Amino acid sequence: MAERIMAGRPTPKSSRRNTTRGTTTKPMAPTPTPDEAWELLEIKLAQLNSLLWCCYGDGNGWFEEAGEKHRDHMLWIAADLAREAEMLLEVSGRG
Repeated sequence: MAERIMAGRPTPKSSRRNTTRGTTTKPMAPTPTPDEAWELLEIKLAQLNSLLWCCYGDGNGWFEEAGEKHRDHMLWIAADLAREAEMLLEVSGRG
């Protein structure tokens, strides 16, 4: 598996999976500080903006041609990003 997501920042070492005696566990992600939440919010909003631009922004019709399954998945991604952005805004204390 890739060590990091190519479109974003490297995964912090504290949130990488740990392997002990053949079992894999994923530690709970710590609550970000307000400054970290603000930075993550900026990233999520940039991702959401790019996703929506690809689906609709240039009017090329790709979204309609993608098929129902892919359109559903794209909207699911957009909804998840928006929900995460809302949570990060609350944690940042700037909203």
